[in-house]
Amino acid sequence: MHLGVILPNYGRESTAHGVRAVAEAAEELGVDSVWATEHILVGPEAREPFSRVYEPVATLAWISGYTARVGLGTSVVILPLHHPIELAKQAATLQELSGGRLRLGVGVGWHEQEFRFMGVDFRSRDRRADEALRLMRVLWSGETEFSGEYWSFENATFEPLPAAVPEIWVGGGSDRAVRRAYELGDVWHPSRTATIAALRDVKERFPELRIVPRVSGESADEVSRQFEALQAAGAEGVVAGFGVDAEHVVASLRELVPRYR
Repeated sequence: MHLGVILPNYGRESTAHGVRAVAEAAEELGVDSVWATEHILVGPEAREPFSRVYEPVATLAWISGYTARVGLGTSVVILPLHHPIELAKQAATLQELSGGRLRLGVGVGWHEQEFRFMGVDFRSRDRRADEALRLMRVLWSGETEFSGEYWSFENATFEPLPAAVPEIWVGGGSDRAVRRAYELGDVWHPSRTATIAALRDVKERFPELRIVPRVSGESADEVSRQFEALQAAGAEGVVAGFGVDAEHVVASLRELVPRYR
């Protein structure tokens, strides 16, 4: 069973020291992965807790330099806000420099004002996300051409090619997100709003699709209860969030991990 933890790379009190403390505890305790959250430029609706966010790919690259084992994930990159060629380059670079530890979690976003600030059409975000995933896989495979609605290239060269393609973890709870995970991704990574019934339904429809939800709780006991219920419904693990206080996250991990390791 996969056990990951959300890093405190967001929130008004987020610090480099806090992020490092959680990452080093995860490395020490045998946690499978650490995950960085993304928001770029938010309006009042998302100001708390996303007014202050360390950029996730840069954060994970920094973590990769002082860890040797723990997996590195984004939960999640808001895919339609990125140029997929540049994101593919960032991901391929981090995958190589970290020794193949990257899991690229992606979502389509929910905060419409952020899209407006970034100059990206909110209504087309699903189509852009699907095309972006196809394009990135084309680049990582070494192909030289791509023709899409939003992006195209021909006779192009892209390196470094990742020796192992980063896993794509697809966030979102809609049926379209599930289809995206099944057709274009490797893991369905729904948020804490995904119900047990929804998880069972998806597992029945797509039994080969791995499911690792993101959950949150104030304590190890609260996360454990969710973990066990989700496991019984077919989940292959969880990525747990304990809030944005680094000391609390580390203490909760030290209590939680021995139950599953």
